[in-house]
Amino acid sequence: NFMRKNILILGHNYATQFVDIFNQYSRLFDREKYHVTVAYLTGKDEEAVRERTLADEVLFLGASKKSIRGLKIGQIQRMLTLCKKRQFEIVICHRYKPSYLMMWVAQFVQIPALIFVMHELNTMASVNRRLLIAALYRKNMLFAGVSNAVRDDIRKHIWRVPTENVVTLYNVIDVPLTEPQLLSRDEARTALNIRETDFVFGQLARLVPNKDQKNLINAFAAIKPDCPDAKLMIIGNGVLEDALKQQVVELKLEQDVIFTGYVTAGFRYVRGFDCFVLSSTQEAFGRVLLEAMIGKCPIIATKTNGIPEV
Repeated sequence: NFMRKNILILGHNYATQFVDIFNQYSRLFDREKYHVTVAYLTGKDEEAVRERTLADEVLFLGASKKSIRGLKIGQIQRMLTLCKKRQFEIVICHRYKPSYLMMWVAQFVQIPALIFVMHELNTMASVNRRLLIAALYRKNMLFAGVSNAVRDDIRKHIWRVPTENVVTLYNVIDVPLTEPQLLSRDEARTALNIRETDFVFGQLARLVPNKDQKNLINAFAAIKPDCPDAKLMIIGNGVLEDALKQQVVELKLEQDVIFTGYVTAGFRYVRGFDCFVLSSTQEAFGRVLLEAMIGKCPIIATKTNGIPEV
């Protein structure tokens, strides 16, 4: 229907949490009035991703890592062609590289509204990015952070953009969609091999420095003598895996700290935990907290960045 206005949601890739976030934005538009296109900058065409993406049209741009480094002229030209053809009313970009491309495209083609959503802290910290945004900024551009912490971080770093053009757009979670996917307590504990008598502190996170599992393990070691039935279970993988396992051996906690490695759709197991723990030293939002809350799991979390807001 040529009367429908075109909307573009442009994302860097189709990591699970981002598909959910793009769907969150797609749902905002009345399909009788708007035609929503979701485009993935990187990644090959996958039918499973296409099926999970709520859009009138899904594009896999298949950009290589090399083509999105540096000036990215080839990708800018490609997006320019698409935007001239479709005449998008609104373009919503998630993360910096898609935003960078569309800031350039917007210099050559009229797009009434552009929204750039940042999902991490310090995205705008580099001088090169500040200079680029100062040069390319137009009044029809809105910058957003996924929490007030991210919004304030952008405001602190960015030049020439009025404060009121940097806002908060929270990530949300689809409760009716997510809740039925959660395993019951018994199912989750059976799948994770947890005994009924164990009291489990659980975490879903990559094993990377900002999640600070090192301190989490030390904290667990400190309470373990008073809580003989306590276990710590960490679902996830990452660069610190070997170092953290070595730490556990040194603390003689091999029987009590369990690393499951990466588990597909790990959030489905949150009801198997007695308590959810997020030990991050830096956290833009903390989507896993929403998943734990849907599972009615009590939470202990660090008071940092976006976490208190969530």
